[in-house]
Amino acid sequence: MLTAGIIAEYNPFHNGHALLIEKARQAGATHIVAVMSGNFVQRGEPSVFHHSERAKAALNAGVDLALQLPVPYAVSGAQSFARAGVEILDAFGCDWLVFGSECGESDIICKTADAVYSDEIKPLIAEELKKGISFAAARENALCEINPLYADIIKSPNNILGVEYAAAISRINSRMKPVTFARQGAAHDSADSYSDIASASLIRSRILNGEEWSRYVPDSSTYGGCEKRNIAFIERAILYKLRTARAEDISRTPDISEGIENRIFSAATKAKSLEELYALAKTKRYSHARIRRIIINYFLGITAEDTDTPVPYIRVTGFNSKGADLIRNRACRLPLITKAADISGLGEDAQRIFAAECRAGDVYALCSENVRLCGEEKSVRPIIAE
Repeated sequence: MLTAGIIAEYNPFHNGHALLIEKARQAGATHIVAVMSGNFVQRGEPSVFHHSERAKAALNAGVDLALQLPVPYAVSGAQSFARAGVEILDAFGCDWLVFGSECGESDIICKTADAVYSDEIKPLIAEELKKGISFAAARENALCEINPLYADIIKSPNNILGVEYAAAISRINSRMKPVTFARQGAAHDSADSYSDIASASLIRSRILNGEEWSRYVPDSSTYGGCEKRNIAFIERAILYKLRTARAEDISRTPDISEGIENRIFSAATKAKSLEELYALAKTKRYSHARIRRIIINYFLGITAEDTDTPVPYIRVTGFNSKGADLIRNRACRLPLITKAADISGLGEDAQRIFAAECRAGDVYALCSENVRLCGEEKSVRPIIAE
């Protein structure tokens, strides 16, 4: 038995994701475990479909076991996102961590990770930051001094995630092997498509605009009857909460430094829309994506303490017969959760992280035309696929 783990959002699951699973199988993986973001994602917005619906699509397309990445880590930067996903897969005993990347070479990804977190790079980054540029730009310039190839690697989004995966594996001394395959088709966030492979960003845009998107996913009927979710339904609620906030309240949110909370608070008093808010708050140091994450984290009540907490449990969102065998036969170092009642016997960290998940679920219930009741996250059970 060789178990391959994948960390993903599947927002939504598309043909590119299916191709990665196929490559993992061809390379020798007998079981596929996916750690999936829940109802809010790294872009700082709700997922287009509910996590149960996305888990079902993944199971239908080759995943054997779907596990949830709790919301504090799902709505965070690459380092925390990767760290938490690696912690879950490692605790479950996966042999490989499989991911797509622009370079397609595991060795260079690992070497870049070593350089990114080396002692050598720290003073170089500090010098670059004095120029007033973003951390990402400072890190790229610093890496260029160490090895220009490493700097090229971190220019691409999936390479960056791969570097963080490799670094997290090394940091916790995991026995997992990072295995990468070159991405095919459209680039991350691309507005173009190649044959039947498109970026998740393009597919979401088509879904939300009522345009045709079925050819980009393995089986669009999987999503039949699913409600699409959109941040537009909670836009004014977010603006209201920020307008009535205090800067010190925002300062407890993850990824805050250098007084950016004051800039966000000021921007909220002027902005008439979220896009205007993001634009007003953005700086050279703080990217659009980082601002989005800070804002949704504040709205959801997620604190830096939540993000910094090691993953306290593993929540099962779906499985097939092979996944059920994994659950029965695989010794897991973290508690496995299949229902809300399982949380009651766990510690304070688990209670706090699950409470954040439930709050996020109650907000997610407002993100569609048909408003749902609170408490859905406490009643949802794993999807069981044939």
